[in-house]
Order: sequence, then C-alpha cells, then structure tokens
Amino acid sequence: MAERDRQRLLQRALDLPQAHESDFFGRRPPSGAKPELLKRIDDTALRTKLVEARLAEGLQSPKGPQKIASIVRIYPAFDAPARVATNGRPKALPLKRKPERHLPSLDEMERLVSRVREVEAEVEGELAAQIDERIDVLKRSLAALSGDELESAYRELGEALDRKRALTSQIRLEAFRRVETDASFAERVHLRLLRR
Repeated sequence: MAERDRQRLLQRALDLPQAHESDFFGRRPPSGAKPELLKRIDDTALRTKLVEARLAEGLQSPKGPQKIASIVRIYPAFDAPARVATNGRPKALPLKRKPERHLPSLDEMERLVSRVREVEAEVEGELAAQIDERIDVLKRSLAALSGDELESAYRELGEALDRKRALTSQIRLEAFRRVETDASFAERVHLRLLRR
C-alpha cells in the first residue's frame, strides 16, 4: 500500500467515534490502551480493511442479532497484532500468487525440449517396430488362413493398425516418463513447464 493511502486510511481510523467503557459488553477496555485509540465502527468493510492493514485490532464484534457495539483498537504505527484463527495460529490473509522460484533459462528449455524429442524418436522406433513386425506377420499369414482364423487375423490386424495410429500420445507419455526418471539429466526438473 502506498504511503499516501496508508495515511488516508489512518486518518479515517482516527476519525471514527471514540468507544466508551459503557460500549464494552461484559468486559472492560484493555488496560494500557489509550482511550482515544479505542473506536466504534459500524462499517464492516472498513473494519476488515483496517485489520488486514494491521492498523486495527478487533476487540468486540456483534454476532447475529446482538445489539453490542463493534469496537477496534487503533495502532497508528500499523503494528496491530496479527489476527488469530480459532486454532491459535495467525489467521492467513489472502496471499498474492508467488512468482515461480526458479524459471529455467532459454538454453535450459531448449536442451529439455531437444532431449524430449530425442527420446520420442527412440520410443517411436521401439514401439513402431514392434507393431510393424506384428502387422507384417499378420499380412503374410492372411493368405494361408480361412474361416474363423481369417476373421480373427483381420480383426487383430485392424487392432494393430489402430494401435499404430494411437502411438503419438503413447510415445509422448513414454518419452516424458523416461526423461523424468533420468537422474543424470538436470533439466528434467523443468519438465512440469511443458504440456504432455
């Protein structure tokens, strides 16, 4: 928050009406607090803003239909205690998305993509060779078959051709798996940045 905005917010907080001892429901004002820094506040959005900026600490808040005053303690130095959740830990404020800790250089990404392509070529050679070999065997056997055997061979040939067409995605997955498990290839840590 810019300094000018902080000062404007502080002024809004200080302009709030002062809370009196009679405003506290079943409790006393905190000892040591300057009375002029104990404020009544009806604007819940402003109250949230003050607390999140650590400019105020919520002391009393109406729950449901209660007719008690909403009271905050102002901390002009923006050093109010952090909000505490019911589990006793500081309440998490909405966080801005953290930037990626270590983004790879262009050279690292080029080496990674190059390695994936290289492994894809190896995998394609292996998988395609197995399917092509099976397709060749089936083609040669078709002439000698008849009846149910011929129908079964045609069905198997069709399945083999379908597997060959579906190889692209299988090759990509297998290439990523191999690169991911190659401990000697340092750039593998950036594999998550590529779509499979």
